[in-house]
Amino acid sequence: MDYDLYDDQALVDGILNNDRRLIEYFFNKKCSKLFGYIIINVFDNNVADMKELANELFLYLAKDDWYKVRQFHFRSSLMTWIRVVATRFFQKKREELMEKSSPVALSDKMWQDQSASISLDKRIDILAALQKMPNARYRKVIEVLDLQDVRPELLAEEMNITVDNLYNIHRRALVQLRLVMGRKEDWI
Repeated sequence: MDYDLYDDQALVDGILNNDRRLIEYFFNKKCSKLFGYIIINVFDNNVADMKELANELFLYLAKDDWYKVRQFHFRSSLMTWIRVVATRFFQKKREELMEKSSPVALSDKMWQDQSASISLDKRIDILAALQKMPNARYRKVIEVLDLQDVRPELLAEEMNITVDNLYNIHRRALVQLRLVMGRKEDWI
């Protein structure tokens, strides 16, 4: 189907009816410029990628059987409305992240529990690779989940995201780490 030809009413109806293809189109294509704007203007290029933003916004809007989307009353275009809703949502998320986050410093403290299982050479390699990762959020997820062995539920709560979304971020973070390390294996 050519969803580009759909008007706002058809898009909203498809979303409310949980049309999977239309929802994928809406969040991955229709909102892609919006996510680019948010990455640059709300997060100052310090956020993972458009997929992560699409996932976060989807979870927010889909909550309570699309309650937020049901509040759209066609007083403006759908994209104008979604731009306002998404910008406010991500500004609030950024403020929450800034309140909860402390500067991530790689120190010997994070290695205390793993000192017996990770050799010095491997520690140096991992530290160097983590420092090369362009996304600070990805670094934090790998450091906390893989190196500090914190339960995913605790990190998800700290980051104000769902555990499922944390696993998606973790998967993308491992891919980025693998690329930074110059490895092509599917695992680290």
